[in-house]
Amino acid sequence: MSVAWIGSQPVPLADAVRTAAKLLASSRCPVFSLDADVHGTRSAIALAAVLGAAYDHRSGDAVAREVALFTDHGGMFTTPGEVRRRSSLIVLVGDIAPAHAELFKGWGGSSPDLGDKAPRRWFQVSASDRPTRRGKAVVKAVPLKGEGLSLNATLAVLRAELQDRMVAAPLQNVERLKKAMASAQFPVFVFSGGSLDQAGLVMLQDLIVDFNSRHRLSSLFLPDDDDAWGTVLTSLWMTGFPPRTGFINSLPSYDPVRWDVQRMIREREADVHVWMSARGGEDPPKRGSAAVIALDKTERPARGAAVTIAVGEAGLDHDGVRYSSRVGTFTAVRAAEPSPLPSVSAVLRQLAEAMPGKGTLIC
Repeated sequence: MSVAWIGSQPVPLADAVRTAAKLLASSRCPVFSLDADVHGTRSAIALAAVLGAAYDHRSGDAVAREVALFTDHGGMFTTPGEVRRRSSLIVLVGDIAPAHAELFKGWGGSSPDLGDKAPRRWFQVSASDRPTRRGKAVVKAVPLKGEGLSLNATLAVLRAELQDRMVAAPLQNVERLKKAMASAQFPVFVFSGGSLDQAGLVMLQDLIVDFNSRHRLSSLFLPDDDDAWGTVLTSLWMTGFPPRTGFINSLPSYDPVRWDVQRMIREREADVHVWMSARGGEDPPKRGSAAVIALDKTERPARGAAVTIAVGEAGLDHDGVRYSSRVGTFTAVRAAEPSPLPSVSAVLRQLAEAMPGKGTLIC
């Protein structure tokens, strides 16, 4: 099985690494789209620092929206463990990523054992036109929605009703929620970064702040993509900034507009694009004129890539470290089906060593 290609031609891995290294060494404005475990992310950021490159996550817009909630607004947050042990009232906001289904199943089959030990109750805030866009619900939740209202509008009406203000059209089941919140000791609103836009994320946190003037209320943030949030946290501890960071004179500079990698490619600011997709399933975007170096979990050359190198996935092909929202931190993962595919980190280290005068990555 081929693991490396130059264009569409299969080649030995060493030849693909040398060709990619030459592209990077001659680049004036390289950029990285990240999607790997912690070790791969660390190596990519270290190489970006050496090259004076910019980096972003592969799902840049969704990650930037989640990051902005913390950097631009803030909020009141709790942890999955606290929700499981203390919360008898959980309100889901919008559609939660399917990856969190097992977490909800675990909560649904248990009751709190600290503080409020009442049986757990579930509500869900949703738009009137798409209550379960992400598939069947894993828990039975009482719907909170209004006729013809978007999710943002539903949250706005709910905020007003919880403050006992008049609204033009009350939400369905809102009185049941009020009664439940009055008796619950630790109600929690659970949301995912992909379920709300920026205005909705801010509206939800303002609702929580309003309610906390009289009672206790918190929220649980579940990333739309655990690996993407792991990239954010890894970037923070390495540079002090989240993705959409670039290096100028070896110093990191965060700018969510300037270092938006997809914008840079679209507007032809970048000349080499390192596309990482350790989980596979998606080709590099076909935009701009940047030469593409694809580190992809694939069995064929990536569409439009100058160089493609097949890589393994942490937790499947090789051991690694990944973020888990279930425990709220990083966890070591064992290879479920070990394979000879190299890790993203191993390939990036080979690239660094193949570039003249660059040497070994320090990360």
